[in-house]
Amino acid sequence: WILKNASREMDAKMGYIFKVMRWIFCFVACGITFGCTNSGFQNANSRPCILSMNRMIHDCVERVVGNRLATAVLIKGSLDPHAYEMVKGDKDKIAGSAVIFCNGLGLEHTLSLRKHLENNPNSVKLGERLIARGAFVPLEEDGICDPHIWMDLSIWKEAVIEITEVLIEKFPEWSAEFKANSEELVCEMSILDSWAKQCLSTIPENLRYLVSGHNAFSYFTRRYLATPEEVASGAWRSRCISPEGLSPEAQISVRDIMAVVDYINEHDVSVVFPEDTLNQDALKKIVSSLKKSHLVRLAQKPLYSDNVDDNYFSTFKHNVCLITEELGGVALECQR
Repeated sequence: WILKNASREMDAKMGYIFKVMRWIFCFVACGITFGCTNSGFQNANSRPCILSMNRMIHDCVERVVGNRLATAVLIKGSLDPHAYEMVKGDKDKIAGSAVIFCNGLGLEHTLSLRKHLENNPNSVKLGERLIARGAFVPLEEDGICDPHIWMDLSIWKEAVIEITEVLIEKFPEWSAEFKANSEELVCEMSILDSWAKQCLSTIPENLRYLVSGHNAFSYFTRRYLATPEEVASGAWRSRCISPEGLSPEAQISVRDIMAVVDYINEHDVSVVFPEDTLNQDALKKIVSSLKKSHLVRLAQKPLYSDNVDDNYFSTFKHNVCLITEELGGVALECQR
């Protein structure tokens, strides 16, 4: 009887130990699975994580850091960065990141984002830093900065240089590798920039008028659709128009729609460009209202403005090829 009781006690103790070990194993497995922890937002290899607000930034950061650091993006897929509100888990990502790259210029303007980004010592506003060092002069609409600087590769490659400088300052042990990766990327972007200018220059000058869903293509227009004389005089602004302003959140008025209708008639525009993440109702109304007096249609594919398709670079090529071909030009082969 004594031996039987002792055996039962031993079995109970062993069962308890196995339960404890099972729970410990579960916690360890969860830690490995999720990779990044709240305390340091690090992955299983304990690499510091670099957080980018959007894919346009993230795809450049990935190229610069290679496999030395972990990278993550906050605003994914087709989500609108103008209107993005933080969701569960975002606070931990921001709090635990070694560096947080933001576009700035008012793009990340919702209350929840501002609360965690403003005065954050790890937050880097690329647009403001580029302006401070004279890399470009920002465009404005009604006194508001246009944040869509990724549309102009001559500006965005300067953002890559800024990203690299920040990362080298934070992680000097990888400075040589980051610099080499950055130089390679900037070279590729310069080639892509020249290719875009060549493609879009094949569009007859009298057809280089861009009607898009919202005002996201001003930097693109100034760089790639306007003549040097128009850029110098400011007349390049007549090369593009949209029913919506800098942010798709704004309400479209009848006056906005009529302004686009008048523009289409004045410049004999035959195609208008919807955008991937925007409601097409405004452009459809414009096309419908012009059916009797002016033949105009929607482009066969949408443009990407505030998000990307596969990645930033392939999306830029998509936009260039689509605009070129729809407006009567020839999309040349890109070497990169």
